Amino acid sequence: MVGAPAGSVPHQAVGLGDVSSLVKTKDEIASSSLPVREQKERYANAVWQVAVRSLHEVFEADRAGKIHSIALTVGVNTIDPATGRPATVPLAVVAADRETFNGFDLARVVPKSTLQHLGAALSRSPFDLVAADTSRGIRVRGQ
Repeated sequence: MVGAPAGSVPHQAVGLGDVSSLVKTKDEIASSSLPVREQKERYANAVWQVAVRSLHEVFEADRAGKIHSIALTVGVNTIDPATGRPATVPLAVVAADRETFNGFDLARVVPKSTLQHLGAALSRSPFDLVAADTSRGIRVRGQ
């Protein structure tokens, strides 16, 4: 991806619109577009999963237990239509402490619910690049 900062994925690069299936009677693969609602749901779920997985990976990698808490912003790099300049849109902003996060059974959680439980600021529509509302701040669970 030319021009994309390292570690970023431009919003339009995420392939969510096509589905392929095997048509047995014709022995061929047919492509069709996903409905827009399903594209939006898949994109939002991917964002929530990335946030929860990122928290997990950082805590898991810190075997010495030196990291006590994490503040994380999951965003997308895009071009601001008002200015034509590069911009980052925050889609999920969350803070978690090790003790609380390690108490979750990650095999059984719903990522969006986990983020809400942690007091995260979440975009109402990540697919449409609606920024997470951070005006009330990020709430640390229990405070």
